[in-house]
Amino acid sequence: MKTDLAIIGQGAVTPAGLGVEPLLLGKTSPVVIEELSAPGQGWPVLRVDLKHPRFVRWQREPRLRRASPVTFFLVEAAAQALGDASSEDCAQTGLIVAYCAGCLMYSRRFFEQIVRQGQRAASPALFPETVFNSPASHVAAVLGLSGAAYALVGDEAAWVSAVITASIWLKEERVKQVLVLGADEFDALALDAYRSVRWLRRTKSPAPFLTSEGAAGLLLRAAGPNDTARITRATDGFIYRTKAEAVCAAQEMIGACDPNLPAFRTAEHNWLGPIEDRALRHRPLAPSAPYLGEAFAASAAWRTLQAAALLSPALRRRLVPAWGLNHQFGSLELTTAK
Repeated sequence: MKTDLAIIGQGAVTPAGLGVEPLLLGKTSPVVIEELSAPGQGWPVLRVDLKHPRFVRWQREPRLRRASPVTFFLVEAAAQALGDASSEDCAQTGLIVAYCAGCLMYSRRFFEQIVRQGQRAASPALFPETVFNSPASHVAAVLGLSGAAYALVGDEAAWVSAVITASIWLKEERVKQVLVLGADEFDALALDAYRSVRWLRRTKSPAPFLTSEGAAGLLLRAAGPNDTARITRATDGFIYRTKAEAVCAAQEMIGACDPNLPAFRTAEHNWLGPIEDRALRHRPLAPSAPYLGEAFAASAAWRTLQAAALLSPALRRRLVPAWGLNHQFGSLELTTAK
């Protein structure tokens, strides 16, 4: 994608709080959660406070009475990004949501009942809330978004793919503006998976991997002459299957970008950190931002909002890589007008 998208709205739900400001403060307190398969084996996890008054508001919505946590994360981030948009604008707003695991908590509960009690235990009330389209449909219905809607599934780079999809919709004038959201929720099942691939380790490293959850979003439109914050380039599709292929994909992705463009580091706390170091070693680095854990598309979205907030007249452009933990890489170029 080589086109200008104006960022006209932002929203975030993080373990540090709601809104963009907590993204820059990064004050979080991990809680210890035990693995399902190994009671007593606990790991620090960053959780969103669902008792926040803003979530209480959404929990009163009749349509959301059975909704999963990721739905509440999404609808709150979306409402923040939309701001005071009119009903007419909402009717012309497209919606794209990027996930990795999606409604993980309800999916685990649904299949756990079947495994333990047989097919008769399958809950017809629970199943609709396990599919990836469900949270997106709730967001569209509750907020009155009548434009095109789409759900993408992947790793961190799915966030970039969602932005590229938004640019296509805007270029084709399918909608007036697009709300792009990245989200994931936590369930203890994830700890078993992350430990099995050795993302979780007992280490004294000052930068440990932390499992997280939440959402963030951008409201985008085709940029006009008076728009300041912009996405001016997006790339994805740098796919890998092995560590050696990941090294090559990282070099290819970074090599395709302007060598003078300062990069925002985003992989310091996961297994791709050394690969990121190698790919960025000859490139200027932009100031970093607080770490809020790993939540796939949600954390890629957080890092984009952090990078956008830290743009300034002295640092007008920034490269934000999305280092997908298990599939592919992508990147966004952010720019602020003079």
